[in-house]
Amino acid sequence: MPLRSALRFMMVASVLAIGAGCHDGPTTPRVLLDAAAGTYDLQTVIGRGPATGQFVLTADGGAERRVRYVVSSQVENVATGTFAIDADGIAFSLTESPGNYTWPVRGEWRGTSFTIRYPDPADGPDIVETYRRR
Repeated sequence: MPLRSALRFMMVASVLAIGAGCHDGPTTPRVLLDAAAGTYDLQTVIGRGPATGQFVLTADGGAERRVRYVVSSQVENVATGTFAIDADGIAFSLTESPGNYTWPVRGEWRGTSFTIRYPDPADGPDIVETYRRR
């Protein structure tokens, strides 16, 4: 009887482990979205990125990015969209207002901060922005 119980336990554990690894795609678990929700301020920039900036992430997967550049500090660029967190990091799909171009950008998720990396539009080195939760 103990051998049969041990085999049954191992079989159930295997099924649960396999099932836990299966999912429909890059969806972020609700708990992670709740934990990520908050306001993140721009801390550092490598390259020709914004001078100031902020991201607001919501518990339903919404994202808003507000930045100002040195050249046009009076103009605030606002982009809204969604975010997702997965094993590879954080991903955003943002649309600047006004406009209809969706900007897909990825970065590294660090729990209380994240970075995004994207090409310089003038063919310079990549721009890397680091944001930290307030």
